[in-house]
Amino acid sequence: MRLFLLAVPFLAGCVAYNEQCQALVENPNEKVATLGADLYLDRPNARHAPNALGQAVADAFVEVFAATGKPADFGVLNGGSLRAEGLCGVTRNIVPASPTGLTNGVLHEILLFENLVNAVDLTEDEVTAMLEHSVERLFAQTSPIISPAGSFLQLSKEVQLVIDCTLPVGSRITSLKIKGEAVQKPGRVNKTYRVAMPAFLLGGGDGYTMLAGPGKDPARSPIQAQRFGGVDSNIAADYLRTNKIADPLKVDPLRIVMNQCSKPVRPSN
Repeated sequence: MRLFLLAVPFLAGCVAYNEQCQALVENPNEKVATLGADLYLDRPNARHAPNALGQAVADAFVEVFAATGKPADFGVLNGGSLRAEGLCGVTRNIVPASPTGLTNGVLHEILLFENLVNAVDLTEDEVTAMLEHSVERLFAQTSPIISPAGSFLQLSKEVQLVIDCTLPVGSRITSLKIKGEAVQKPGRVNKTYRVAMPAFLLGGGDGYTMLAGPGKDPARSPIQAQRFGGVDSNIAADYLRTNKIADPLKVDPLRIVMNQCSKPVRPSN
């Protein structure tokens, strides 16, 4: 039996199936981005290292709120949102840097869950706790990367994070800057950042319990993106196709510097 993967927006993080195997979008062969290098989608490269597409999606989350009255300071995407299953049960660990580039159909298969995108105000301490949780399950250098956590965050260009995987969990961040400004620890009183993210995370998914309260607090101004149905894959597709990325899609090594951490190897198809 061949399966068609159909994302269900109102059940964030869930996928429904029917008995047909069809493209997830009407224009699946449309090129939305040029790839500057092979795009790796296996779990170690999506959940234990910076990922070119994950970074671009985080950038797209910031852009979709730019024209609102409450623009986002930065955006994040959990690595578990980047999927390699492909359509009809075909695993796609690598999207090659070919003339075809990244197509709209493949992008929607990678961002399979159709999560809604939200923005919310977080305190400095909450931002630090969120990013510490992001890196707490990373493996130190020389250790094998086994079942990496989907909670690892891909970051937008406004963030420069430096970590050390040999440090204790909860204290792995050695430097953090947002929009060029150092984030202090403990956080400054009344200092907040507006963060764009999937609704799955804002609901406390992947262990982000520090986000569940702010996501329900009207004082934190939580809002859902309105353009493109507020859906992550649609937002990312528009951001990529309208050439908001001038250069081919590739990893920005400055967003997260991982010291003394195990490095993923090239996956097999």
